[in-house]
Amino acid sequence: MVGAGDCTDEVAEKILSATVNAQLNAAIRWKPKSVRKDGRPSQLEGNVPVRSDLSDRFDLLFRIKVDLVWEYTLILRHLPSGANIRRLDVRGTHRDRVGDDYVCRTHKHRWSEARGNRDVYAPTDIRHDPTVPVDASLGGLDEEYRRVLLDFMGECNIGIGSGYIWCSPPALPETLPLEGLEEYP
Repeated sequence: MVGAGDCTDEVAEKILSATVNAQLNAAIRWKPKSVRKDGRPSQLEGNVPVRSDLSDRFDLLFRIKVDLVWEYTLILRHLPSGANIRRLDVRGTHRDRVGDDYVCRTHKHRWSEARGNRDVYAPTDIRHDPTVPVDASLGGLDEEYRRVLLDFMGECNIGIGSGYIWCSPPALPETLPLEGLEEYP
């Protein structure tokens, strides 16, 4: 039984179709995530809403591992349920219990009601070098990030609206300021 806010195969098919006018109309907003004990984040997360003719809300997430900037993830997410309709893991690792293992290989996850995100496959539409780049830094990979985002949007039939501009992932400070935290006796 499907409840209010649940994602269905029908909703997933609709957002991936070219018929619902899905678009990015804003810049990606980046923020550090998963702060470690040393005060440094382990990830950068970019988020931008996906506008469409559907009443359900969607967003696009871009996650970059701070220590492995060449290994990153793009997700088209159904917000009411949190279902990842499509997920692209660039140079990521996924061990499949049945079938192929994707170890340090680019792969995609396809969501369905029956299988969740367990359908994994190797994409042919992502323009990147599968090996770790020589200049593996946030700045050195900026062009690849932009290009791979556009390729992912193409598969998901997400267009570029008038308010969209590419915003590069920000360089991170050595430690995050701990504003608002006070010492207690």
